[in-house]
Amino acid sequence: MSSESGVHCVVVTPEKTELDSRCDSLILPMYDGELGVLPGRAPMVGRLGFGLLKLKTSGKEETWYVDGGFVQVTRESVYVLTDRLLRPNQIDRASAEADLQKALEVKPLSAEAYAARERSLAAARAKIRVAK
Repeated sequence: MSSESGVHCVVVTPEKTELDSRCDSLILPMYDGELGVLPGRAPMVGRLGFGLLKLKTSGKEETWYVDGGFVQVTRESVYVLTDRLLRPNQIDRASAEADLQKALEVKPLSAEAYAARERSLAAARAKIRVAK
């Protein structure tokens, strides 16, 4: 594959390969911001955050909610490993808001509980932003 023909994007969840597509560019939600990927980008491995995965092809944009995970970028491909990949219209805003309230009520007593609470808060807030 040549980098001239775009970027090959593969998204895998524990159940199956959810997405296997070519695009002109994509944007990933990273743990500490966003990452844009164009053909020929320098290889890297990173930790995903919660938020929108955006694929752009011929001026059209497709979006999905990514539930954390990891990404490997090569010169021609992007491999995403995530717990869940959803279309924005598959997210129930009321349920996400309830998850946020529940996470806000948790009083963490250990470092592990605090980390779990922060993960729950980040996921719920991202779902609320993405929900249609």
